[in-house]
Amino acid sequence: MSDFHKYDIFMDELLSLEKLIGVFAQKGDDELEANSELRKTITRLEQENQALKNKIKEIEHQLSQPSNDEEGLFGNTDISSEDREEVKTKISELISKLDNHLRS
Repeated sequence: MSDFHKYDIFMDELLSLEKLIGVFAQKGDDELEANSELRKTITRLEQENQALKNKIKEIEHQLSQPSNDEEGLFGNTDISSEDREEVKTKISELISKLDNHLRS
């Protein structure tokens, strides 16, 4: 009877170990799946990041190039930005005066 009792205890312990191994195996599978999803997300975010960096470079390049609007009125002359602003202000004042005369 002693051997039978030892056998039952051994089988109970063996079953509990099998259950623990099953739980750990399931957790391992879940972690592998989560890691796979995280890798996909990282890859997607890296691609988006690269696209945004390219967009920034394009915008910086556009800003470094003189626009047609700036060259249109004043040409390539060496007029300072203060003088340009003064001319723009005077033009705005003249437009306002003309608008007032046309309304009255």
